[in-house]
Amino acid sequence: MKVMAAAVAGAALGLVVKRNNPENSLLVAVALSVFAVYMSIDVMSSVLDFLRTVADAAGIPSAALAVVLKTAGISVVTKLIADICRDAGQAGAASGVEFMGAVTAVYLALPLFQTVLDMINSLLQ
Repeated sequence: MKVMAAAVAGAALGLVVKRNNPENSLLVAVALSVFAVYMSIDVMSSVLDFLRTVADAAGIPSAALAVVLKTAGISVVTKLIADICRDAGQAGAASGVEFMGAVTAVYLALPLFQTVLDMINSLLQ
């Protein structure tokens, strides 16, 4: 709720600042994004602890869980940075950030793809 209240207040502040000084409205957006990430750290750590517990109970290797979590993190950061770029009027940069985020996520998932291919190969033999 704190983050939502700050976002509404920040959005209003951003509109006021944008009218008088458009360059500084980007700084307001970045500050709000940093605040939201900071406020979510406690929640994220609880979620990570829960996911580790579930993965241990299900017998999922920690390496596989790490890849999934890193990919999810890349997705969140990519979305955040792309939205900031769009707010600054840089749609081309936002597209580049999104593309690089997708490529990075696929790159991180390559070991999982290899594991799946090895499993399929062993089943076919």
